[in-house]
Amino acid sequence: RPNTVNINGEAELTAYKDVAKISLMVTTEERTLSRAMEVNQALRLELIQDFLAAGIPQADINNSKFSSSPQFGLFGRNPNSFEVSARMEVEVNSEEHLQLLAAAADEHGEVDFESTEFEHSEEDAFEQQVKETALQDVMAQKAYYESSLGLELEAVNFFYGGIRQMSRAMPRAATAQEMALDASGGRASSSAAMSAPTVAPTFDEVEYQTNITVVFEIINEN
Repeated sequence: RPNTVNINGEAELTAYKDVAKISLMVTTEERTLSRAMEVNQALRLELIQDFLAAGIPQADINNSKFSSSPQFGLFGRNPNSFEVSARMEVEVNSEEHLQLLAAAADEHGEVDFESTEFEHSEEDAFEQQVKETALQDVMAQKAYYESSLGLELEAVNFFYGGIRQMSRAMPRAATAQEMALDASGGRASSSAAMSAPTVAPTFDEVEYQTNITVVFEIINEN
C-alpha cells in the first residue's frame, strides 16, 4: 500500500521451568498374584510416606491402577510367578525433591525412574508479558520516527508471529549404563553400571520469544 510503513517489534523473556512431573514405575514379582499386589502396595505406601515426610504434598502424589502378567517357565502351562506393575506420578518443584525421587529408584530395585516432564507454572503470564513487550517495542519505534521525521502514523493492520518457547535440551534420568563409561573407548562397564546411581534431570531455562509487525498509514507529513 502507498503511504504505509511496517514496524516490527520483538521481545524475549527468560524464566525457569519450575514444575517437574515424575513417573515412577513400581514392579514386584511373587509366587501368587495376591502376594505380588500386596508387596507392590506396601512398597508404594512406604515411598509415599518418605515423600510426604520430605514435604511433597499428598495432592501431588498419584497412584495408577495395577497391571499384572503371569510369568511362565520354559515348558510349564501354569505360571511360576506373577509380576505386578503400578505407576506413581509425582509433581515436584525443587531440585531437592527431584533427587529424593532419584534416590528412591537407587534404593529399591523394584522402582524405575521412568520419565520426567518439565513445565513453567507462569506460562500464561509470561506469554502475555512478552506480547506486551513486543508491542511496546513497536510503539517506541513509532514515536521515534514521528518525532525524528515529522510524521503522524496511524495503525491500520498488524501481523502477530505467535509465541515461541526455546528450551535447552533436558537431560533425562540417566541409566547406569549411560553413566558408567570405561576409559578405553567409551563403552559401558558392566561392573560400574551396576553401582552407578540414577541421575535426576534438572530444572532449566525457557525463553519466550515473539514478534509483532504493525502496519501504519502515514496520515500527516509535516
